[in-house]
Amino acid sequence: MKTQIHKGILFMIFMILAVANATAQDTFMLFEKASHVYTVIETDGNIYSWSVFEMSDLNNEILDTDIVEFISGKDTYQTEIRWKQAGEYVLVIEEVGSCQNLKANRVIVVSTATIAFKDLTSDDCADLDPQFATELVAIYDSGTELPESQYPITVIYRLDDAVDRTAIVNADKMLQVEGVEENVITETINHITIISATNKYGGTLKVVTDQEVHTRTIFALPAKPIITIIN
Repeated sequence: MKTQIHKGILFMIFMILAVANATAQDTFMLFEKASHVYTVIETDGNIYSWSVFEMSDLNNEILDTDIVEFISGKDTYQTEIRWKQAGEYVLVIEEVGSCQNLKANRVIVVSTATIAFKDLTSDDCADLDPQFATELVAIYDSGTELPESQYPITVIYRLDDAVDRTAIVNADKMLQVEGVEENVITETINHITIISATNKYGGTLKVVTDQEVHTRTIFALPAKPIITIIN
């Protein structure tokens, strides 16, 4: 197994990463402990080799499985990798056939993010429209908000009927809630609970305890006044 990339390929990686940094392309931002599948178009007869390097040390391939683990496909056109430690890495795929091709992607692995409701309560008057939206807060452990590149987030939530519902939350962070019960005669209280959430790449966001339930109160409409003529 190779532990070094020769100088010509190393120079190519530097050039690829320089372009990626300048254009904000070719960068994956992933959660620690997550596993992902990577693939390229297969060409019959070609030989493939995947490798991972620390951004700060492009001379030595990471072989420590406590940092990066190749679950499968290290020497095929498709591989699955589990990123076990936060940090900045370079993922390299080398393809050898009639010509030699190389592709490098910058990979930023961050600690698992959290998700919670921004506000835990809201209210409205009954209007027979059961839909509403409430804002979520998704942040890294450092307190930094998830960038737009992490969206959309898929959120599984429940109301009091205990039915799992799925919502796609875009970068505006608004959770569109469906199924809220309303009654024009009596006050209705709904509890919306976040069950789970995953980012664009399938990384799991940790649901914050005591901030995962939003209570929405729907007030009954007052009795309609009767207008009478007394004079």
